[in-house]
Amino acid sequence: MTQVVTAVVLVVDATLLVAGVISTRQAVLLFVAVEVPLGCAVIIAFLLAIVIQCRDGAGLRDAVAAALGHSPIRLFIRAEIRAYRALWLWIRGRHSGVEPGAIVLGAHKGTLVLPVAFAVATVVEIVVLHLLLPWMWLRVSLAVVSVWSMLALFGYLAIHRTNPHYLTDTSLVLRQSGSVVAVVDRVDIESVTVGRRFTETAPAIKDDRLYLPNPDGTNVDLTLARPVPARLPALLPSRRKTEKISRISVYVDEPTRMRTMLTRRDDESAATSDTSNRRSATRD
Repeated sequence: MTQVVTAVVLVVDATLLVAGVISTRQAVLLFVAVEVPLGCAVIIAFLLAIVIQCRDGAGLRDAVAAALGHSPIRLFIRAEIRAYRALWLWIRGRHSGVEPGAIVLGAHKGTLVLPVAFAVATVVEIVVLHLLLPWMWLRVSLAVVSVWSMLALFGYLAIHRTNPHYLTDTSLVLRQSGSVVAVVDRVDIESVTVGRRFTETAPAIKDDRLYLPNPDGTNVDLTLARPVPARLPALLPSRRKTEKISRISVYVDEPTRMRTMLTRRDDESAATSDTSNRRSATRD
């Protein structure tokens, strides 16, 4: 709630200031008049949480960690750091969390169109605001916010690019937003078909089917021999739900290659099993 109140105060302050209703000094006084009591309330609540933890027998360090652990701010800071780390890995052309020897299944074709368009629009916006706004502090503030929003967008995109799906000798690992959504044993994959689905353009689980699309939908369908658990990532832990799935629709950059690798593995296993059976029969 404190974050919401702060955002509302900033928006109202900026609107009144730009409209000429209040002066810069009045805008600062209005912000201070609201935020100082609000900040004091947050500090008092934080200290009370620490005192309660200490009374329950926790040490000071554990009490502070527990109080911070219940703060939603920690989740946003953690997500921000992950985005910047992913952006750095993307610049260096590296992946994160891929097992050694695994085959990377990229799924990023066409994902740069909207971010690049947003970046161009942001640059134009910064130039226009620099020419129109007479207050230097406001021009600088809006430019900083615009650049930060652009970095946040590309950081989210970098998380997706540096944490691709991958295929090992024994399993197919599907990921979304840097988290593992499902791990499927290759022996449990009954069929692999290549075909477009446009029903979903965002990750979802519906009717025991997992959808991991890009903006153009999905292009590979998998049917499983037995259900496996899948969990879509979310910023808040309460939003993360695990469900059983028996079908998967996913987008990859090279669907035919993915199908070939999965079916070839199945054919090799079947051939090996058939050879072993023949040898056993010959011995008998």
